[in-house]
Amino acid sequence: MKLLLLTSLLFFAAQLMAKPLVVTTIRPMTMLVKAVAGDSVEIRQLLPDSEVPHHYSLRIADRALIAQADLLLWVGPEMEGFLSKSVTALRPEKVITAAELPDIQWLSPTPSSEGQADKSDPHIWMNPNNGRVIATEVSNWLAAHYPQQREQVLTAQQLFNQQLSVTNDKTAAQLKTLQQVNFIVDHDAFGHFAEAFDLHQSGALKANTGLSSGARDFHQLLSQSDVSCIIAEPRHNHGRVEQLANNLHAKTVVIDPLGADIPLSDKAYIQLIEGIGNKLTVCLSNTSERATLNHSPGE
Repeated sequence: MKLLLLTSLLFFAAQLMAKPLVVTTIRPMTMLVKAVAGDSVEIRQLLPDSEVPHHYSLRIADRALIAQADLLLWVGPEMEGFLSKSVTALRPEKVITAAELPDIQWLSPTPSSEGQADKSDPHIWMNPNNGRVIATEVSNWLAAHYPQQREQVLTAQQLFNQQLSVTNDKTAAQLKTLQQVNFIVDHDAFGHFAEAFDLHQSGALKANTGLSSGARDFHQLLSQSDVSCIIAEPRHNHGRVEQLANNLHAKTVVIDPLGADIPLSDKAYIQLIEGIGNKLTVCLSNTSERATLNHSPGE
């Protein structure tokens, strides 16, 4: 009897000490969990940082990991459509769908949307306010399901909110004089960042789904005369970006909206927003030199 009681006590103690397993889909979601949970949870990311989320296919090992998760954090079906079927098999309380959180800020309404917010761009983490909303939801979930971690995660959440507010204000101040400067993006993943800081994106070579525009759309981009900067991404081929930049005499910069080049830490998301702001400030600034791409083209 004593042995059975001791075994039971050890089992429950082990359960209390076990770290919750939080499975994320892409690096920005991993960054936001890390910001509020630190080392109090085990974080496993489904997609390698080299993968494009729009075109990923689940592996058997991915399905097994999802089944083991205490919490799954994903953006939503518009970003990770490959995950939709697997999510429906999970209990709703084990899933946070970031795109469905009520306080997420979407892009301004388009003329055809009859005043409704434009929800076509799923890159919601590019708006720092949305990053705060997602991180808050994660910390509240952990505090509710793992009371022993409540004080730690809520304190981390408060610190993250403070740091993000400072970074947001700093980035807004440095971009303020550049709000009327036109820029084009290779992949339409920067709309939320542009709207958050009142910047003017005047076109894209690829839709937010990653699909390339046609020859007619490319010709229309070539007809612009006042583009200062073109943003490329490390996972995409840079051929059309270089062609467009040469024709428009525009500067170019490589920016990764997933932040794969940023070491994972509790400050990684802060550094993602700060880094995008710094690179755009340089690229949009009125200088005579035309920058060149400093990354090798993606496949």
